[in-house]
Amino acid sequence: MGSNKTNIVPLAEASGRQGRRRAKTRAELLRAAQQLFASRGFHGTKVADIATAADVGTGTFYLHFENKDALFADLVKETSFRMREEMDAAKSGLVDPHEQNRAATSTFFRFAAENRDVFRILFGHSVEFDTLLHEVHALFVADIEQSYSEGVDAKVFQPFRATIVAQAIVGMLSQLVSWWLDHQEIPIEEITDTAHRLIRQGTTRDV
Repeated sequence: MGSNKTNIVPLAEASGRQGRRRAKTRAELLRAAQQLFASRGFHGTKVADIATAADVGTGTFYLHFENKDALFADLVKETSFRMREEMDAAKSGLVDPHEQNRAATSTFFRFAAENRDVFRILFGHSVEFDTLLHEVHALFVADIEQSYSEGVDAKVFQPFRATIVAQAIVGMLSQLVSWWLDHQEIPIEEITDTAHRLIRQGTTRDV
């Protein structure tokens, strides 16, 4: 009696394959949305446009995101996390707090220039995305507050309250990026250098 073999894919393997496909589709939707937001603006882009650009059905879009606002929120958050990772990597191995600040500031502005479309939409709709912008700010305020506290302990920075300094720095950098998006004739390198000098001169402890 011949054996009757069935081609059954192990559950774990099938589940893993499905997860990878889902992640790939989600990434394609985010990439398509970013490109459309850049060319048409947030309000000029429809869910159907994003689905078509990603080569999926509209129903598939709603399997990944509740609506266009939810997609944009995820796009901004993921962009922020990537920026934070790049800033951490730039600071890695540096001991001097001033050099850490310079590396982080340079990375922030370079990243903003490379992802200006996301920043333009976020800052261009500050009322509409006020909560989202607050969440992004809070992420970087926490990092700067910790770094500044360590610099104060090392007697490199002025003994100001770290949370106030962190709010001031994030506010300044955010406003600079928002303004620069409409004044791109000014080199981002000049913006970066000016911001770093202001931070250094305003925070350095008197010897």
